[in-house]
Amino acid sequence: MYKRINKIKKYIPPSIWNVLKSAYEKYNRPIKNYFKTDIKESVLISYITYPFKRGINLSHTNATEALEIAKIFHEIGYNVDIVDYSYEGNLNYDKYSVIFGFGEPLINSFYYRNHKILTIYYGTGMHVIHQNHATLKRIEEVYKKKDEWLLESGRIVDKAWSVQTSLVDNIITLGNEEVVNSYQKYFSRKIYNIPISYYKIFDHNEILKNKNFGDAKNHFLWFGSSGLIHKGLDLLLEVFKELPDLHLHICGPIDNESKFKAIYYEELYNTKNIHTYGFMNIQSNLFKDIVSKCAFTIFPSCSEGEPGSVVNVMVYGLIPIVSKMANIRIKDFGMEIRELTHASIKESIIKATGLSEDEIKERSMKCAGDTISNHSIGKYSYELKKALIDILEKKNEL
Repeated sequence: MYKRINKIKKYIPPSIWNVLKSAYEKYNRPIKNYFKTDIKESVLISYITYPFKRGINLSHTNATEALEIAKIFHEIGYNVDIVDYSYEGNLNYDKYSVIFGFGEPLINSFYYRNHKILTIYYGTGMHVIHQNHATLKRIEEVYKKKDEWLLESGRIVDKAWSVQTSLVDNIITLGNEEVVNSYQKYFSRKIYNIPISYYKIFDHNEILKNKNFGDAKNHFLWFGSSGLIHKGLDLLLEVFKELPDLHLHICGPIDNESKFKAIYYEELYNTKNIHTYGFMNIQSNLFKDIVSKCAFTIFPSCSEGEPGSVVNVMVYGLIPIVSKMANIRIKDFGMEIRELTHASIKESIIKATGLSEDEIKERSMKCAGDTISNHSIGKYSYELKKALIDILEKKNEL
């Protein structure tokens, strides 16, 4: 990160640059001994630091999960240091017996260590090689239709960081077996798999009790973050434009991707059955109204590690209609989009609306119940702690 910031140095007066540099370094500095303990062994968590400095941000469940990761290592018996995954400064690796996470600090540990360190890669998405190939393929598809390159609407990871997905001792991933399989092509040791968590803001029982499933079966929600092409919004806009009796509700940062917004402006804002809200506060009454109105959440992404945006509405009973590579555990209540094509997505939508009102209600109830049972922060914490204990008990064998 610092190297990228340093590129703009020549455009900024020295006095202002020094202030900016000092502020950046102060904000981005590692967090040392977060729990103020004096224990024999220490862990370095290379992930995100903002939850430890500013508290939980409901825009993503990784904030709560980051706090849980630190808490678990503390409970197991480690001093806990946390550093941002993009940190490129000097770190003293001599003090660490374990490094957990991903990014520059994890990779640099292979270059600058003087003793044996147990390394655990934390995979929040599919392997970056799969992800980059999939997202570039989707961007090319849009280029062929629109004659515009919209790279900012993909999810391209410029750094492959191959060291961390090949040389670490263990991997822990979010998602399902498809995510695990994307790493096993390049990694021969054990891979652990745990569920992502969700934020439950509203009472799901109230939402399900008051939902008119006869009306809701015609309403679909796309709820996602950046990378609008990567997450299949372009395909949905094209399909729903052909289905005027069905409604697509869009919650996501459309304004952040101006080229996408301009190219799909007609579909986004001038199509009666497509309702674009933009970035959405999940605590708002508007969001509650939307999840109450919809029976389905639809997400034809080309590569995910179990998207939190989908799980966060499944808890309210929205039935997932997702691509295989979204890596959602759809079980017997969800529906899979066979291919990321116009025809396949349309087929899945028509199939969903063909379900009876009673079946939609039954699937919705199952969806909410399963999500609550298997994606609570308690379940995330339990599965992560179980995996870490298993790894740490075997570390002397490595």
